Amino acid sequence: MKKILFLLITIILLTGCTANYEIDITKNTINDKITIMTDSNNVNNANKATTDLFTQKLGEWENGHDFYKRDLITTEDKTGYQYTYNFNYNEYDAMSQIRKCYKDFNLTYDNNITLSTSNEFLCKNYYPQVKTYTISITSEYDIVESNADTIKDNTHTWKINANNYKNKPITIKLNKHKLYIKEEEPNYEYIKSILFILFFIILTIIVIKRRKDIKQ
Repeated sequence: MKKILFLLITIILLTGCTANYEIDITKNTINDKITIMTDSNNVNNANKATTDLFTQKLGEWENGHDFYKRDLITTEDKTGYQYTYNFNYNEYDAMSQIRKCYKDFNLTYDNNITLSTSNEFLCKNYYPQVKTYTISITSEYDIVESNADTIKDNTHTWKINANNYKNKPITIKLNKHKLYIKEEEPNYEYIKSILFILFFIILTIIVIKRRKDIKQ
């Protein structure tokens, strides 16, 4: 079993795959969830030479981070690992995996919670075969400022690839005195139903009026 796990993580780190890094900032903890996936065929067709060549990669990835819980994820098309750990604020700056990906990584906790990094995303140099890194930050606090590529509700997301990794800093600020309240989205099905009823009523009125006009 250990040999199979080693084979898998080596293939994931060295073939065309994707890595999703999700950070959830709560009142007392910062929760990491890192998911690294590749096509299942990459794992099924791997040979010994491939794994021997990149033995060091497993150690580089997990070195000093064996406190992360590791779970195997398998589907018909994708195979990968998911690493999770819940940090307290004092631990995060020094112990999180994302700390390895930037020369400068700062987390300040005063009136606001602010996370900022230097420009270059170093993990793209460590693992060039990973095609796309996605970093998402979510919080129960209101996010008041960030340089994210996309924002959906209170999740801010950065996409990092071979074209932009040399200048892809992360900057985000949260108001720790204000909880995020999701805006209610319009109920389009309800609106459609109301419009249909109104249309039916108007159509009925028109038909009745025309019938009266004909009779007259």
